[in-house]
Amino acid sequence: MIVVELFAKQKPSGRNWYAYDVLLNGETIVFDSRDPEHDLARALLARGVKGTVSVIDGATGKPRSSVHIQKAAKHGIGSNLDLYGWKPPQIGKDSPYAGEIFARGIQPREAA
Repeated sequence: MIVVELFAKQKPSGRNWYAYDVLLNGETIVFDSRDPEHDLARALLARGVKGTVSVIDGATGKPRSSVHIQKAAKHGIGSNLDLYGWKPPQIGKDSPYAGEIFARGIQPREAA
């Protein structure tokens, strides 16, 4: 089984996410990733590596996760919302414009 090390980097801003670097045999193969397991899988698949990879925390040396390369490489592209089929609400042609609120049963008057 292939073993890689995952290192969390300091937050670039006050946001609630970290960036990670992933090392394989001392060589950094993924830089500044917010989704390191999926980016790792795509990087290894591009190198022709298949199977399962064990991800360990670089700072503590403890196991973090196990990733199946072929399955994980398919996911994580774009927003996480794409994975769940999320779509923004569609506005119909009869919907009022933003900010227009009409009381029920009262129609707006035409301008004279």
